[in-house]
Amino acid sequence: MMISVRKSGFRLLKLSAAVAAALALQTAVVNAQEVSNTGTGTAVFVPYYTINDGWRTLVNITNTSANSLAIKFRLHEARNSRDVLDFVVLLSPYDVWTAWVEEGADGRPFLQTTDRSCTVPISVRDSGANASELAYSNSFRDHLATDGDISRMSEGYIEVLVMGETEGEGEAPVDGNRGSTAWYAKHVNGEPRNCGFIQNDFVRRTATWTRGPADAPNDIPGEDGSGDPLARLGSGDPTSTVGYGEIDTPAPLKVNASLVNRANGIAAGIESLHIAGWGDNQNLVTAQQFPWFLEPSLASSDGLWTTEALDDINEGIAAFTVANEWTNNPNTGALSDWVVTFPTKRFQTDEDALNIQAACSVWRNDGSEGGEVNGEFGDVWDGWPDGATRPNQLAEAECPDLGFPNVFQDGNDGRADLSVQYDIFDREEGSITVTVDGPVVSPAPPPDVTIDNLPYEVNVLKIGRNAANLPSALDSLISLAIDTSALASNAESGWLRITYLGDGEFAGYPTTGFIFKARDFGNPMLNFGQATEHAYTRELPAPPIEPDP
Repeated sequence: MMISVRKSGFRLLKLSAAVAAALALQTAVVNAQEVSNTGTGTAVFVPYYTINDGWRTLVNITNTSANSLAIKFRLHEARNSRDVLDFVVLLSPYDVWTAWVEEGADGRPFLQTTDRSCTVPISVRDSGANASELAYSNSFRDHLATDGDISRMSEGYIEVLVMGETEGEGEAPVDGNRGSTAWYAKHVNGEPRNCGFIQNDFVRRTATWTRGPADAPNDIPGEDGSGDPLARLGSGDPTSTVGYGEIDTPAPLKVNASLVNRANGIAAGIESLHIAGWGDNQNLVTAQQFPWFLEPSLASSDGLWTTEALDDINEGIAAFTVANEWTNNPNTGALSDWVVTFPTKRFQTDEDALNIQAACSVWRNDGSEGGEVNGEFGDVWDGWPDGATRPNQLAEAECPDLGFPNVFQDGNDGRADLSVQYDIFDREEGSITVTVDGPVVSPAPPPDVTIDNLPYEVNVLKIGRNAANLPSALDSLISLAIDTSALASNAESGWLRITYLGDGEFAGYPTTGFIFKARDFGNPMLNFGQATEHAYTRELPAPPIEPDP
């Protein structure tokens, strides 16, 4: 670990003036995989959900198109982005689906909805759904410390992906044709025609998948690894008109989300990351059964069980710097957290050759082909205790190279740290620069301060004087500390810029997130919250320059 602190009464000259002017979010769509400039998309990420200490996360998904959509709704836990809740929502033309996530009676995230749109399974609509720790437990675990720990699910992010599309409301039953899945999901006088009838349209029609021996894991049978359900248009029958077809509308979804703590009287809406053109001309409908329900993922833009499109996605939504304000002032009740989320990180850093829950395994890795095992298992990772079931590194098949320097499973520490530079400013141009390069936290005297790295898929940062001892505005269980005590002004507020580094150069990582500010006056009737999206440099900055001597 290297941490250096520099105090200055002048504005830092680490980036060129042109780059400083480009800190605002770049939203122009240059290719099909960039951040949407319309606030709508086919792949959408809500950068944070939480159920901690009375928090609820509210989600509103709008189909702005005249066509019917099948969408995947998924909760990813914060540390390593494992799938903890996964189901399908069927949206009619211009339909809206709403839900909220809160702590259930058993301590797990519990999703509820009063919306009548069809879900698969239908029990999600009628009874709600509990998140599950299965994806990081027992034989699926990624490190020992949180094996089966339900608190790991208490915060993370939400993924919403269009799976398939049907023109209009679909086809009605006629001349012996039973009618399309979308037709039964269409609302008539506020109620879908028959959600129960179409549940079996998402059941596999292929042989049961089972995990094979260690040296020869089984293929995932079915058309392109879909499980061949009826809900997939043309699946098993080129003349079929039952299911959903290829994605045709480039940006039909608008997703809004809010974080609400009713007991404290604090709430705010948060921005979602929308990607337009994702999955264009692909049919990504899968059976809602294990393991087919693990697809589609963000990597599926070019097809199921492949990561071939990740380079374009990674480049299109990458950020080189992240900037926003910060405040932690006990005199005014002001408290803030940063959320920094990396939607593609897991495809490189979650590596376990024979674990299908891992984002990079022999079933899903760079160069893989739909529905077929690609690659071989390799050596086990170092750092795991003798006798423990250890993950296997990939041998012939490699994870996508997305620039992330560390692997979550390496060392059994549950971290995959980045190298970053923090430029911390007060409101009067006073500043310090801190470079963090390594997997552990260290003090950086003088004075003694704690500067945390970014180890997770979702990172929650407390920023302020004596940050390690500050409460988290969002009551995060994994909050990290960025101590500003080295500022000569002892300021209680200012702004921060994070610059990603790799091998001594600027690095770009797909990033989304926001600042959440709480004002707590000790009275829920007066308290309030605010959330503001980060600003990003999404183009490679100019090389650092030094001021004239």
